Amino acid sequence: MCGGYSVSGPLKGQLGKFGYQCLFCGSYRCNRCRKPKLKKVRERISVIAEKHRLQRMVTLTLDPKKIKPGYRGRTDRYIRELWRMMRVLLSRKFGKSLPFVGVLEFQKNGNAHLHLLVGQYIPQAWLSYAWQSIGGGRHVDIRFVDVHRVAAYLTKYLAGDKIENTLRLLPPRARIFTTSRSIVLWGKKEKSGWRLRRVDIGVLFDAVENPSNVRFKAVEDLKPFGLELLSYFESPPCEAACGQRDVLRVLREALPIWKAASR
Repeated sequence: MCGGYSVSGPLKGQLGKFGYQCLFCGSYRCNRCRKPKLKKVRERISVIAEKHRLQRMVTLTLDPKKIKPGYRGRTDRYIRELWRMMRVLLSRKFGKSLPFVGVLEFQKNGNAHLHLLVGQYIPQAWLSYAWQSIGGGRHVDIRFVDVHRVAAYLTKYLAGDKIENTLRLLPPRARIFTTSRSIVLWGKKEKSGWRLRRVDIGVLFDAVENPSNVRFKAVEDLKPFGLELLSYFESPPCEAACGQRDVLRVLREALPIWKAASR
């Protein structure tokens, strides 16, 4: 259940102090996590677009008559396969692989569309001809966008009824976003020494003495009751809050992290 587990670990630069945080599932399909995660994604895409100068938005559609029988009901797979072939054509035309960020969208008729941010000007006529030649639809679009307002252009595909419709039709574990190999949407996380705790954060809160920096988070499913969810607090580690592990051992394991932060 989202929010049912926690994580805890040493705080960098604060010797002897641990942080305890509620662990949310982070799924787009979760009513509790979807809005904050999409907000984070939009902000990240804006940073990437500015860094790589992705100032043109391309929209690629499908022609229902051209969809192969094996892809009926899985037009997301079909359009991704076409985009793979399209990237080959683009690299041949421009002599290089083009950086891009793509967002999948399902229309109400169940057909997938692909919205892409690219940094290369592509002639509309060539784009339309090339897309149709590999099995795509007739309707394609490419337009210049202000790199500082990319998030605004993407918001209509990542919010409200459109994202809910896409998530409803998208199979589990299928991706909404796609990027070129030259672009990393999320970098690797550094090892922080934090551990998963398979208990509610409230259990950890009750186990420690004198918790500080206590924070609460407003979540959709608690709004009707005027309540907020305990999401974070800080405290020195204790045996109960560390899963009955020896506190001295926990402190020794955390010492390199505290030392690294002080350098």
